[in-house]
Amino acid sequence: MIEQLNDLLNFVKTFCGDICSDVLKVMIKESSEFLDEELASEVNAGINEVRRALYDLQSLGIVTYHRERDEKDGKFIYYWYADIEHLNQLLLQRKRSVLKRLEERLKLEEENSFYICPHDEIRLSFDEALENDFKCPRCSASLEFIDNYDIKRRLKELILCLQEEVSNEERSFTR
Repeated sequence: MIEQLNDLLNFVKTFCGDICSDVLKVMIKESSEFLDEELASEVNAGINEVRRALYDLQSLGIVTYHRERDEKDGKFIYYWYADIEHLNQLLLQRKRSVLKRLEERLKLEEENSFYICPHDEIRLSFDEALENDFKCPRCSASLEFIDNYDIKRRLKELILCLQEEVSNEERSFTR
């Protein structure tokens, strides 16, 4: 579980930024509800930055909130929390999605031959190379056949590893 959380935090940091990662880290560590002002104080960031981070995390399905009406002024108060139960399902769903894309890429690699321009490094399928008379569409250099054995081997390794992870996680959900 710790490795999955680290993977998730790295994913969030890469795609959403440091503030999102910091906010999520606090929410997971404390495993309680937070007001946006509390989170801003915890991560030493502006309230608007934290709100933007919360909305980004919510759009990913990682955090959610419930709201209550303030009895004094009638305004809504939002209590944010990390949706840990949903997190595991979300990670599994993302892994399945990546697995599907890797399998599609492997199929493409296995069903096609590829050519590359030695100068521009543009990679073309056999059909694309044929349409261009085996010349680079940018610089007109002759295209060279490339052996994609290593790409296929690496894709197969990644697929096997991810299949095993998905299988293990699916078993843990059914227990």
